[in-house]
Amino acid sequence: MNAQGAQVAGTFDIRPRGLSDLPWTFWFQIAVGMISYLIGIWVLSLRPDDWGARMFSLTAFFLVFSTHSAAIYSTRQVALDGALFATLSNINAFGAITFGIALVGLFSQYPRSLFRPIWLLIPTVIFGAGIVGNTFHIGPDNSIGITTLSELLVALLLGAVQWYLSRREPLNRAGLRWFILVSLLGCSLFIFLSMAPTTLGLTETALVSQGIAFSFFNIMHVGLALGVMRYKVFNLDRWSYYIWLWLSGMVMIILLDILLIRFLQWQPWFSLGAALLISGFLYFPLRQMLLRFLLHSRSATLKGRMPEIVGAALSQTHAESEKRWDALLSNVFAPLAPPEEADRPVTTPMIDENGLALLLPGLDGIAPRRLRYALNGRRLFSPDDTEVASNMVQTYMLAAESRRAYERGVNLERDRISRDVHDNIGAQLLSALHSREVSRKDDLLRDSLSDLRSIINDGFQSDFGLLPLLADLRQETAQRLEAKGIALNWIDPVNDAAAEGAIISFALVNGLRSMLREVVSNVLRHSQARTLWVTITQTDMVLTLDIQDDGKGIDPEQQNQDGNGLANIHERADALLGECTISARADGQSGTWIEIILPLHAQTPRDGQNQ
Repeated sequence: MNAQGAQVAGTFDIRPRGLSDLPWTFWFQIAVGMISYLIGIWVLSLRPDDWGARMFSLTAFFLVFSTHSAAIYSTRQVALDGALFATLSNINAFGAITFGIALVGLFSQYPRSLFRPIWLLIPTVIFGAGIVGNTFHIGPDNSIGITTLSELLVALLLGAVQWYLSRREPLNRAGLRWFILVSLLGCSLFIFLSMAPTTLGLTETALVSQGIAFSFFNIMHVGLALGVMRYKVFNLDRWSYYIWLWLSGMVMIILLDILLIRFLQWQPWFSLGAALLISGFLYFPLRQMLLRFLLHSRSATLKGRMPEIVGAALSQTHAESEKRWDALLSNVFAPLAPPEEADRPVTTPMIDENGLALLLPGLDGIAPRRLRYALNGRRLFSPDDTEVASNMVQTYMLAAESRRAYERGVNLERDRISRDVHDNIGAQLLSALHSREVSRKDDLLRDSLSDLRSIINDGFQSDFGLLPLLADLRQETAQRLEAKGIALNWIDPVNDAAAEGAIISFALVNGLRSMLREVVSNVLRHSQARTLWVTITQTDMVLTLDIQDDGKGIDPEQQNQDGNGLANIHERADALLGECTISARADGQSGTWIEIILPLHAQTPRDGQNQ
């Protein structure tokens, strides 16, 4: 009969079908079976002693019987031989029912064994009766559909039991949530779109052809394989929520569409648009609320925790820091057990034990930590937790580094004041002590008080002219030497035009004054010299002090053992990025020669010093 309804007669040659005659649905069903079979073999090879993996591999193995037999008879162009069709139909039924038996076995053994595997013979015998009835035509015509529906319900019932028993086992609960989802998704889509409508008498034909519906089992097997292998279960736990909500939205739209068409007699396209509109206004806001409740309310957060992190990092003692850090980790992640020391080095926060544990690196003397069973065992650690932990670690380290920098600054300032008091104030008080003139003694004491205020208050903020500084130092040095009867021969760039405009920092002023006073103090105390020569030269970048005396000299090997004196000269020169050389005079005469080279504009201390 053609498109116009007229009968058309023709002659057709009967010949065997070749590969080129086979439609794509044939190859599609063959591919579905082989993909599931390979997945099952892969999982079994990795976990050969696991009964859950064994049952999973059986579901994949038995699916091949259904897909391959259906590929032959469902893609025929003309009627098959009756005996061949019956054989293929029986093979298909055998594959569907044994698949269901294996699915029941899977949920009875995963994630925990509900009973000894030998008891799986009971569902095998009960549901195997459906195979016998279908083969020998015993029982109702739709016995295959009834049997497979019953198997699915039993599997879901076992899943509910597993769910209850794993209420305190977050790893098993996460895997089971995913298992139930993908099993329900794969099997339910196949059964309710392909078998249930005709089995229940709702429609004369399936909503989706069996050949296409077989692909739903690939979805199931890929998902089950991920669960059995526990591949990133902490992600599967979150993905399952999204898929459940997506499925609920799809079901809501379909039910609304059916309701509007069947009971309100709306036009199909108009009812579909109305269903989408209603779902958009009602479902999607509800979906966001559910996601916020299911995910965000269970996630770790640092909101309001910054004072606790900083407080732990700035604690006075190491024991207090460790105690406060552990308390903070317990407050943020709510582990079932207190934080414990990790059994291996950790450089960055990382998930361990398939999401049961979270490892954190050691911090400022605190050993690496392991947290187990997040939210008192009600969830797994997720990548969001590693991000929160990373932020905590970084904030702690920044606060700890700020504390160390503060402590270094305090120590360096204390050392600076100590050296300045020793070099400057000590030298002036010594001169005052040896001065016979009362007026001179009073001037030196006033200068000492002025220098003391300058040491404490001026810091490194002020700038000074080079020539006025040299003039003050020359006068001070001459007066100190005069009290001991030592002559001073001073040469400086007083007439140098470049020196007239030279401005130097307080750090250089303070260092230069301290070093010169220390040299003069050592000459007064130890040298027995009659004359001191001081020659100062200056270029655009460098200030050089050449100091010599005609005393008894100094042993270079002993120069750093004289209290804080000569050692301080080396330290101050180094702190100002300069150099200091102390040796015997080069002209063969007795005495000591000291050369100090200082950069005029260098204000960045070496090795973190603030001199």
